[in-house]
Amino acid sequence: MFNNNGIVTAFNPETGQRAFRGRVGMGGAFSTSPVAADGRLYFASEEGEIFVIAANPQLTQIAKNDMKEVVMATPAVADGLIILRTIGHVYGIGQ
Repeated sequence: MFNNNGIVTAFNPETGQRAFRGRVGMGGAFSTSPVAADGRLYFASEEGEIFVIAANPQLTQIAKNDMKEVVMATPAVADGLIILRTIGHVYGIGQ
């Protein structure tokens, strides 16, 4: 689960017990939905920071990318490409 102030909570699917609870980044506002791809979770803050979190029980932060513009759209993932829309640009990031 993820709320709009950056708190993410994970549960054990077999027991229903809470496995993890923590904050993505330093808080802030999150209007977009998180996206999962290739064992990672992507969280885009309204301030334009994209947080990349390992989809493991500890939800370890792998990277933080500053898009330097407001982000209000949920990232899209398709065929190894992540598409990000900021207030002024559209980015396609892949290999």
